[in-house]
Amino acid sequence: MAIPTLRMAAASLGAVAVASLLITGAAQAATTTVECGLFRDYVAPDPVAPAPGSITFGLSATPEIIAADATLVPPADTNLSSLGGGAPTALTVVRDLGVITSLAFAPSCTLTGDVVFVPDLFGPGADGYTVNDRLFAPTALMGINDGLAALIPTAAANGSQLSIQFTIDTTIGTPSAFHAGVTLVGGVKLKPNGDIVVGSARLPASTVSDAARERLREAHRLGVVATVDVSGEGAPDNAAPGGVAMAITLAVSFETGTPAPTPSGVPDTSVRPTVSHPTDITPWLAILLFLAAAAGAAASVERTATAG
Repeated sequence: MAIPTLRMAAASLGAVAVASLLITGAAQAATTTVECGLFRDYVAPDPVAPAPGSITFGLSATPEIIAADATLVPPADTNLSSLGGGAPTALTVVRDLGVITSLAFAPSCTLTGDVVFVPDLFGPGADGYTVNDRLFAPTALMGINDGLAALIPTAAANGSQLSIQFTIDTTIGTPSAFHAGVTLVGGVKLKPNGDIVVGSARLPASTVSDAARERLREAHRLGVVATVDVSGEGAPDNAAPGGVAMAITLAVSFETGTPAPTPSGVPDTSVRPTVSHPTDITPWLAILLFLAAAAGAAASVERTATAG
C-alpha cells in the first residue's frame, strides 16, 4: 500500500507545481498597450544611479513607475521630456507587474470619449474643453478655427462622444495629421448668420456645404430630428487659423416620421465663444492641442540653428 500512496502523493505534488507555474506565469506576463493623448510629470529613469522614473497619462490619473533599466526606444529616450504637459502623442507601453519596462512612440492611436467644458481651465476667465481626460483645448481656439468648433464644442453641447485618430511622426513623437468625428442628433434651427444648430450644438456656417445645408433646411422645414455625422481632417499648418488646417464634411440624414422636440425642449446652449485676447492665445496653440508637429519642427530648426 505504501507504493501506491507515494505515487498518489507525487502526482498531487506534481499537479500543484504545474498549477503554481501557470499561475505565476500569468501573473508575471508583461502587458502591452498604446496610450493616446497627453502625458505629464515625466521623470526619466536613470539606469546608472540606478533610479526609477515616472509618468502620468492624462490630466487626472496617478503617476506610474518606470523601471530604472526600462527600454526607451529612440527617439523616446530624448524627446519625451519636451512633449510632457500638452502635446498629444502615441506611446507603446510595456508593463510588467504594474511597472513600465518599455516606452516607444507608436505610429498611430485612437482616442474616443466624452468632451467636457471646464470653466477657468487655463486660469480665471480662460475656459477650455477636455477630451476623455487625455486632451485639452481653450475655448478661444474654437472662436478662431471653425473646423475645430464643429467638432469639440458640438460634442460637449450634445453630450456626444468625440473620436480622434492621430497619425504620429515617430521620428519626433508628435502628430502629423488627425481624423476626428462626432455624431450629432437633434432638431434643426437656422441662425441668421448662417450657423446651424443641431440639438444644442452649433455648426459654424463655413463648415456647412451647400448640399448639407439643403438637407438641414429640409429637416427644419419638416420639423424632424436630424442625424449629422461630422468628420474632420486636420494637420498642423502655420498659415491656418490657430495653426491647424481643417476640412469638415457633414453627412445629414433624417426620417420624415420622427418629429423634433418643441423649441422649448431644445435649448440653444452652444453660443460661439468670443476671442478677447487672440494674440495671447495663439502662441500657445502648438502646445495645447493639435499643433505638436509644428512645435516639433520649430524645435528642430532651433536646434539646427544653435548647432550651426
